[in-house]
Amino acid sequence: MKLSVLGPAGTFTDAAAKAYLKTQPGTTVTLDYHPTFDQVYQAVSGDNLGLLPLENQLDGYVSATLQRLQTADVTEIGEVTIPVNFGLVANVANLNQIKRIYVQFKTEGQCQNLLSQLPSVQIITTSSNMISLEKFQTGEIGDAAIVPQSEMSGLQFPLMKNHVADQDDNSTRFIIFKSQPANLNELSKQTLDTNHFKAPLFVTPSFNDQPGTLYKILGYFAKAKLNLITLMSLPTKTELGVYSFYIEVSGTRDQQEEIFATLTELASIYHVHLLGFYAV
Repeated sequence: MKLSVLGPAGTFTDAAAKAYLKTQPGTTVTLDYHPTFDQVYQAVSGDNLGLLPLENQLDGYVSATLQRLQTADVTEIGEVTIPVNFGLVANVANLNQIKRIYVQFKTEGQCQNLLSQLPSVQIITTSSNMISLEKFQTGEIGDAAIVPQSEMSGLQFPLMKNHVADQDDNSTRFIIFKSQPANLNELSKQTLDTNHFKAPLFVTPSFNDQPGTLYKILGYFAKAKLNLITLMSLPTKTELGVYSFYIEVSGTRDQQEEIFATLTELASIYHVHLLGFYAV
């Protein structure tokens, strides 16, 4: 079996994949690295799985993942959260000598305290922390990069600063998914191996927006005493002003019947795109 992840090796996604595999003893898995979110999705088929970042503690949800989940025929089967921190490397001696800095697009929002000290520096956004490092290593005098803290011990440059994230307790949550539409009826029969579950889904009104639409949707969960831990709106991209609501529901094993009864009732009125039901 393959587990497709964002590469190259050394990224936080790579670290999350290895952390997940430690929870799956006895399973033979090959890590399958890809440079883009789309390529990870396209690589997941059959019994193979994918893993992508969903939420960072400091910089919020990863839109590149959410936008794909909005229409993807996948089933999330679990999640893993890992600590993340960063270091700064530069080929000059002082911060004021840096001319440009390579930063992964999601890392930038987690290192604002550092970047605010470099107001005149050109920020070059990359798709991967390891690509930031590669670009820096083949760059010019005056270059710098923000890289995973785990890489710092193997590097040696004139300027090196450890732990440059805005908070030391920063973490990122990743989802594990398979290429198969989440089936409400089949998932309702699933036996949880812990006492708690999480159910992510999108709900899209099947009619033009009306006052109280979101209130009515949330009322279904409140009536069933189900806890909502995430609520976000994303444009459907069909026309301006039309949105889907991304929701994550949590509960306990004895609420399994309630969650699926609620989703069935909700689906009779709205378009419900269930993404999974798994133990946490």
